[in-house]
Amino acid sequence: VREDVAKFTSSRKDDVRLADAVLAINKAHVVMLMEQKIINWQDGAKILAALQKQDSQKLDPNAEDVHMAVEEVVLAETGPEVGGNLHIAKSRNDQVTTAIRMALRNELLSVMQQVLNMQESLLTSASKHTETIILAYTHLQPAQLVTFAHYLLSHVDALGRDLQRLQSVYERVNLCPLGAGALATTSFPINRKTTAELLGFDSVLENSIDAVGSRDFILETQSALTLLAVNLSRIAEDLIIWSSPEFGTIELPDEFTSTSSIMPQKKNPEVLEVIRARASYALGDFVASAAALKSLPSTYNLDFQEITPKLWSSTDNLTASLSIFLKL
Repeated sequence: VREDVAKFTSSRKDDVRLADAVLAINKAHVVMLMEQKIINWQDGAKILAALQKQDSQKLDPNAEDVHMAVEEVVLAETGPEVGGNLHIAKSRNDQVTTAIRMALRNELLSVMQQVLNMQESLLTSASKHTETIILAYTHLQPAQLVTFAHYLLSHVDALGRDLQRLQSVYERVNLCPLGAGALATTSFPINRKTTAELLGFDSVLENSIDAVGSRDFILETQSALTLLAVNLSRIAEDLIIWSSPEFGTIELPDEFTSTSSIMPQKKNPEVLEVIRARASYALGDFVASAAALKSLPSTYNLDFQEITPKLWSSTDNLTASLSIFLKL
């Protein structure tokens, strides 16, 4: 393979997030092969020992991908006669989608915890402002008086729906594709339920073509994150407007604003403006992923590799925005 072609199609730079999951997948797979008597216990023990030694952050960055990097270190440690058993009854196709689901579980749990934290923060603030009267607007025109607590609780409810959507997504993410092979499983007598249980999945994805050939769990995750981003953007927009001298409803903390080099009287809500702008990234990542997937034929295509970074971009984006909001 030409070096430029290999570099162009390689996913290695984006595989860092999957390294821990890939090591766990290989360990679970070897244990299953041993229990099913597909490989003997002595060979399995040697492979497991080699896997246990590996530091996920020190795998060969020049390998084709993280899956090959793991297999190469096992082969170097145990030799081809033993280490060659590692790839029995599995493919990179079922490994990669399993690893993505495992990494995504952690990301979803992190985002959901942050949403809960933000709800708690809003509830705490609301409890202090049950008698604080503010002017609410429709069409940005003065409308009716409400309490600031009532306003804050509106966002608690919206975030609650975001949380419900993320919880629902998590249920479908937490299904195990491992054992589907390249697309048609394997003739070896594997036990897919064993590996699913060892890796913490609720169940298996039964149809092997669907298991390796679907990425709707990514689109569904990005959809839920996009709705969350829209809600955060709307909160940011309210705070930006209300903090202006013309409205004067709230005052933002100094450390989350900036002044001007030429107009020192200004207090620019830059952090909120960045949150508002980055909400568009979540939408853009979702649209890009949907566009990449909409015309693909069944089973595995390397196009899948190109949408995974969009997923991580979305989770990183929302994690960062929620983290800043919690400190406001």
